[in-house]
Amino acid sequence: TFNIRATISGTYYGTITASQTVTLDTIPRATQPTVSASSVDMGTAVTIGTPRASSSYTHDLAYAFAGGSYVSIATGVGTSYSWTVPDLASQIPSATNGTVTIRCITKNGSTTVGTKYVLLTAKVPASVVPTISAVTLTEQTTGLAAQFGAFVQGKSTIKVAVSASGAKGSTIKGYSTTFEGSTYTAQTFTTPAVQGSGSLTMTTSVVDSRNRIAAKKTTVTVLPYTLPTISS
Repeated sequence: TFNIRATISGTYYGTITASQTVTLDTIPRATQPTVSASSVDMGTAVTIGTPRASSSYTHDLAYAFAGGSYVSIATGVGTSYSWTVPDLASQIPSATNGTVTIRCITKNGSTTVGTKYVLLTAKVPASVVPTISAVTLTEQTTGLAAQFGAFVQGKSTIKVAVSASGAKGSTIKGYSTTFEGSTYTAQTFTTPAVQGSGSLTMTTSVVDSRNRIAAKKTTVTVLPYTLPTISS
C-alpha cells in the first residue's frame, strides 16, 4: 500500500486537500536461486541462496545431473541452504565434469508461486585416477626359470601382463610400457631377449576414459651373463 495526498489552492475556494490510500495488486514472484560458486569438486559444500520476495515464502530444492531425473535436496527452505554436492562421478565415466541443474520451487503455504533454476558445474576431483594394481613378469625362455630362478642377460624373454582398472566408472583405454628403450602398447606382451643386467627399470602407464593417467615403475633384476669363449 501507499498514500497519495493532493493540495490545490485557488482564489474562490481557497485551499482544498484530498488523500487516499492505494493498495497494489499482489504479484507473486518466484525466487531466483543462486549458488556461492559456479564450479566445485564433487563432495564440496555450496550455499544455495533463495532471496525470497516475501518472508512467508518457502522453497523446495532439488537437483538433476547430466540430464537425469530430479532428486530432492531439501524442502521448506527459507533464505539459504548449505548443500554438499554428491559423488556423481560414476554417471560421467568419460568426462571430468558435468552440469548440475538446481530447481527451486517457491511456495506460499501450499500454493506454488513459481519455479526457477540455477546451474552448477560439478567436477570429478583430480584425485580420481585409474589404478595399476600389478605388473606381472614371467620368464618365457624354456628352462631358465627352473634352472636359475631369475632372469638372465641375453637369454630371458619376459612376458609382461599389466593389471589396471578405472576409477568411479571409468575404463582403461590405453597402455604404454617402456623397457630397454622400446615402448609396448598392449596390455600383455613379450619382450625380446633382455640385453642389460642388474636392476633394470620398467615404466608402465595407463590412460582411462577420462584421459587421466596412472604410472608405475617396476624393477627387473637380471643376472649378468656372457657367452663362453675359446681363448686358445
